[in-house]
Amino acid sequence: MQLMPKTYPSLIDVYTQSVRIDPRTNETIREWNYLDPETVRCNVVALKPKETLEIFGKLYENKKFIKIETATKFDLSQQAGNIRSRRSAPYFQPYDDPYVFNISNVNTQIDQLGNIVCFELYLEYFRTMSEIAR
Repeated sequence: MQLMPKTYPSLIDVYTQSVRIDPRTNETIREWNYLDPETVRCNVVALKPKETLEIFGKLYENKKFIKIETATKFDLSQQAGNIRSRRSAPYFQPYDDPYVFNISNVNTQIDQLGNIVCFELYLEYFRTMSEIAR
């Protein structure tokens, strides 16, 4: 069993989806803004379901997961990607084609006094930026 250590310090880009209604057709149009992300500081923990102490069901055994700890709260309707060190060295991805992850779970870490320590985001691999651009 090989456990991945935490990596400090790190940066991650968070992408938000815009939703608008087409006035002619009343169709809901959803678009991701990958060109202007919000960049936040975070701690990164790589999770391979077979090599972690956390329990995952069979459905998740062969999926790519990353756990992020950040001071900023995000929600499940957002995506994250371009995980890198503060010196811009990429983690878990090709240098020229960053991975994009769906935020699949958000937890709050609380200390013994009830204070929020950080937010945990569980990210599930979605696609690379070049696959999205096609």
